[in-house]
Amino acid sequence: MELFTISLPLRSECDAVTLTDLLQQELSDLHKQPNGVEFQQWSEGQTAWITCRGILPGFQLSTQGQDVWNRAAKAVAEFILSQKERLLLASLIAKDSKYSEEERRKIEEYCQQLLNGGDETGSSESRRRRKGKLTRALRRYLEDHTALNVEGFIQFRLRHYLTELREVVDYAIDEYVLERQYQEFIGLLKYFVFIQETKIPLAHLMHKGGHEFTLLDEDLQPLEPKHVMNGMVVEMIDYDMEMEDMIVSTLINVSPQNIIIHTREPESQVIKTIQQIFESRVHVCVLCSSCHAVLGGDGWPHETLVRNNVQDGSMLRP
Repeated sequence: MELFTISLPLRSECDAVTLTDLLQQELSDLHKQPNGVEFQQWSEGQTAWITCRGILPGFQLSTQGQDVWNRAAKAVAEFILSQKERLLLASLIAKDSKYSEEERRKIEEYCQQLLNGGDETGSSESRRRRKGKLTRALRRYLEDHTALNVEGFIQFRLRHYLTELREVVDYAIDEYVLERQYQEFIGLLKYFVFIQETKIPLAHLMHKGGHEFTLLDEDLQPLEPKHVMNGMVVEMIDYDMEMEDMIVSTLINVSPQNIIIHTREPESQVIKTIQQIFESRVHVCVLCSSCHAVLGGDGWPHETLVRNNVQDGSMLRP
């Protein structure tokens, strides 16, 4: 008894083998049983075919049909996600011809992060949600049809799924453009720091946490953030600054030979940005004995200990 036949383009025999394996795994307890199902795979021209048949006389469509359709739908949904989704994303990205092959790969990486949260195991909540929606659509189709063309089903029956992928691609492109602009901006700042002569020997950036910073010079006197900056920096940094922007702007303006960052949050974005811009000039003090003593119990610097550590050179470690 033929239950359904699935067809797909014979671009690669691996696709047909992969889908057959997924179907057999999903229906493993019914596969080749006296009252279960069996699969036949073959190709004709440019098309591969997979037929699922109920083994007679034991197989009962009325009692086993729903279970078979549901499991087969899960297998095809998994095939679409694991074998077709990347190709669909690549096709959508390629429609924007202004991006190079390398740029398209980076955009695709952003898409994968957005769709799966970087989870390589395929267990993310977003992926489970997409698989559930695909499974339901496929099950409804298999209940009423015995022939399933995978490519046609994706293009004409999964429009909501394709719309979601298009939205993800659009968002990923926006994220990529912003990241590229950010890296170009950082590159300009690094160049400006490189050509600028140093103005002070040392600056201390005291990071209490979150958005709370205090900037001190080598004598532990405050360096007030400045909104007005000279030369090229005026054009690159907007006047309406956040606290982090003002800290970065002030450091660039005073151009210290060395910067010691005292922080309990070394992975925060502003710390990474400063490290990118000033590179080897930056030294981070993080929860070592000296750092703990310098920040004190409430997170603020103990002035005498800072002076002692700077004088003996123990703070100047990358």
